[in-house]
Amino acid sequence: MNMTSERQAYVYVQLPGTLDTVPAALLKVETLTDGTCVGRFRYGDRYLERTDAIALDPFQLPLGGNVQEFTKLKGIPGAVRDAGPDAWGRRVIEHKLQRSPGDLEEIDYLLNGPQDGAGYLTFSSNLDTPAPKRRYNRTHQLTDLVAAAEAIEEGKRVPEEILEQLEHLHGWRKAQGHDRRRQSSVARQVPGKK
Repeated sequence: MNMTSERQAYVYVQLPGTLDTVPAALLKVETLTDGTCVGRFRYGDRYLERTDAIALDPFQLPLGGNVQEFTKLKGIPGAVRDAGPDAWGRRVIEHKLQRSPGDLEEIDYLLNGPQDGAGYLTFSSNLDTPAPKRRYNRTHQLTDLVAAAEAIEEGKRVPEEILEQLEHLHGWRKAQGHDRRRQSSVARQVPGKK
């Protein structure tokens, strides 16, 4: 029996110069029997009627009422994928959901990712505007966040409230490793330093 599956996410955008987040589009991703993912993206009629509507990507996702299809990036348009979590954020989501990467689809990462991604985009499985998960970044608990990141790398469980903060630290582990390499490189160049 040939079966396909389809998942969807509503795409919200924070309008430029405002704090208003409005529904902009619907993204449906169908996984075909051969594993190919076909994404179908369409702006909503009400969004298109807005005088302040903006294209999420003027080249790949120009404003208009046509359904646009994508097969690259597992059916996710590039501008939408960019608003999703980075590699570290994906690991945090996998840890939070207690699922392996093979058990999750790209839509799962969008729906469970941070709500402050690139392009002021957020995602929801329904038309209710997603409520902010937090009021602001609370990086004053840096020691706890570092310990939690190390626990995730070791496969240990981390409290939910710490996971929510870790989701929002895009690229920080990569940058932290880069800083360490740069510091040791500088130390090798300074006479008398190791």
